[in-house]
Amino acid sequence: MNLQREVILTRYDKGQVSEVSDVVVCEYPFTIYINGEETVTLVCSPESLDYLTLGYLLSEGIINKKTDIESVDINEEKGAAYVRLSEDAGNSPYFKRGRRPTKGCSGGTIFYNIYDFVQSKISDKKIQIHYKKILSLMEEFTTKSDTFRDTGGVHGAALSDGEKILIFNEDIGRHNAMDKVIGEAFAKDMVFEDKIILTSGRISSEMLIKAAKRNVSVMVSRSAPMDLAIRIGEEINLTTVGFVRGERMNVYTGKDRILFGE
Repeated sequence: MNLQREVILTRYDKGQVSEVSDVVVCEYPFTIYINGEETVTLVCSPESLDYLTLGYLLSEGIINKKTDIESVDINEEKGAAYVRLSEDAGNSPYFKRGRRPTKGCSGGTIFYNIYDFVQSKISDKKIQIHYKKILSLMEEFTTKSDTFRDTGGVHGAALSDGEKILIFNEDIGRHNAMDKVIGEAFAKDMVFEDKIILTSGRISSEMLIKAAKRNVSVMVSRSAPMDLAIRIGEEINLTTVGFVRGERMNVYTGKDRILFGE
């Protein structure tokens, strides 16, 4: 499926009006069915739909391990994922909360009590990264997205081991982009605890919790963190770094993991 399409538009530029062609990013409604029941419809970019499905299931706490899933079938024509869970996963507390997922900004889910989803502090495993490495990783990150350069209409997310970017995905929604990264890492049996997440979008409380639930201890963004994300970061010992652009960055929480010496 195409991630972008060409359009003809009228452009005004310094007093000149002209008809020009340009490209815009495509939106794709994607519905996830679990055990035959419609669960959620995400508006996303039409790629890596298998990883998006896995990442969403993990982020929502519907699954925790591969044996929780009997099958995942993607039907691109219908814009649907058909998930069959194991009997144990089908009895997950997720299905007993008495709520349907409600769409939030850019594909996020609005939780009744987000603290229910973070029960303990991030592992004290000694992960430290030099500030110059963060700057270079973000520079590498910004070169990854051809779709963003063409359209300016997508977010990116990545998983890094602190030396290089291991996984990169993009989507019109920052939540979706991050779920794709989580889903791909899960599918490839990658360990999260010693990794760093990078994102182009705001670090909201929901985005932070996605990282925390995978026990990721460092989250880096080109954009701003939100107030609640900072408060949660302080509470659970998760390092949040924002406005990583050029030769500058802001470390909001967990500064002991960032090395500033030469």
